[in-house]
Amino acid sequence: MSLSADSLPLKSPLISVELEGQLKSVLAPVSGNVTLTCIADDGDKSLEMAIFLKDLASLSEHLAFKLLAPGEDPAADAVLDPAYLPATGFFTDRGFERMVFHGVPGGREMNSFAMALLTAGGAAKPLDKPTLKDIARIKGPVRADVCVSLTCSHCAKTVMNAQRVAYENEAVSVHMIDANLYPALVEQYKIERVPIMIAAGKIVGAGEMTMPEICTALRKLK
Repeated sequence: MSLSADSLPLKSPLISVELEGQLKSVLAPVSGNVTLTCIADDGDKSLEMAIFLKDLASLSEHLAFKLLAPGEDPAADAVLDPAYLPATGFFTDRGFERMVFHGVPGGREMNSFAMALLTAGGAAKPLDKPTLKDIARIKGPVRADVCVSLTCSHCAKTVMNAQRVAYENEAVSVHMIDANLYPALVEQYKIERVPIMIAAGKIVGAGEMTMPEICTALRKLK
């Protein structure tokens, strides 16, 4: 693999001057250290994501960027899944935070990516006790894949809700997958619209899903 963090440009075309200011404001409450770990190959999307992450990490003293080749770190491969590259996960002092992005979070998914950063960095709003109890009732381990389109607002909301479920329950991991990048997956599950949630080898949800709906769908797997 020719990609290396040191050789990447400092600035990403995805982060305009306006967006940079917005991101700095969004990241200001982050108090915990977060390492953005990306498994990438030589593809265009991997390069685009790597440059984006390097630029993003420069916007906060609490962010770091780690770039890996497939197979370079078996432990990272096991949780991030290099079958769908680029694969980017969030790691903190607690370890892997069970939120993964496959693709580049442009469009609406920039919001869900920012929310994942806030959550991993300890800056998300607390959930109420009934919601936390509902999330805790999910038995795992269970992986939920949320297939999305970057222009879909319903997709971003579902991803954010699923990510929070994963953050609060160590038995759950959530992978956002840009369906446009992985046609074999679209064909396998006959995906005609998004968002679609896949778990245990089957579609378990379609359309925008709330946290309670996600919890119900994942509990039914056991």
